[in-house]
Amino acid sequence: MNKKILISSLIVGIIILMIISYPIMRLALTDCKVSKSLLTDTYYVKIKSDEGEYAVFTEYMEGMGWVENLGKQMGAGHYFEKNGDTKHISNRDIKTAIIDGRFNFYFIGRWKI
Repeated sequence: MNKKILISSLIVGIIILMIISYPIMRLALTDCKVSKSLLTDTYYVKIKSDEGEYAVFTEYMEGMGWVENLGKQMGAGHYFEKNGDTKHISNRDIKTAIIDGRFNFYFIGRWKI
């Protein structure tokens, strides 16, 4: 009985770890520059040292058909519109996961799962 519980717990733990790490692994293993978390509205970004995370994210959103509404921008909050829908993105929702091909371990301390 205890062996079944241990194995079940291990399997559940591995699945949770895979769900959490998926967007970061997607950035590391593919050429995409932005990956959205499966559980929250957090976006992980891969940049070069001369790029800004928000500029890369804005390019991604524009590629998805969203247009930034600069008239609504307030501080760190940015608004994107598409087909009458509005999406609010704060700078805190964008995390730089990879810089110049290397993992950015600083953002892990600010993780929001």
